[in-house]
Amino acid sequence: MARTVEVAIVEGLQGKTRAQQIARLKEWKKHWLSEGADKIVVSEVGPGTLNPGWIFAVHHKSGAAYGATHDVYFKNPKAYDSLMEKWIKAPVLNVVGFAVTFENDEI
Repeated sequence: MARTVEVAIVEGLQGKTRAQQIARLKEWKKHWLSEGADKIVVSEVGPGTLNPGWIFAVHHKSGAAYGATHDVYFKNPKAYDSLMEKWIKAPVLNVVGFAVTFENDEI
């Protein structure tokens, strides 16, 4: 069975503190867990407020579980759009790369 992982590379915006970045990452984590994600792994790849960077990985138990998050979106896209508007109005992080990977137990 393949587990699905969404991986985003994000960078802190100029003038935002590490505390503000972590607060936003916690909001994202809470959001994805409420959408049914299995776990969230956040890794810091840049030092504090000096060229900050993060890897934000959303783990789903399976491809079907990943697809279910899309189903949730299409059932109520306005809720997601409202959330994105909130984040866009107060930007803290910028997504610079994104990928969906599939981890297989056996090949």
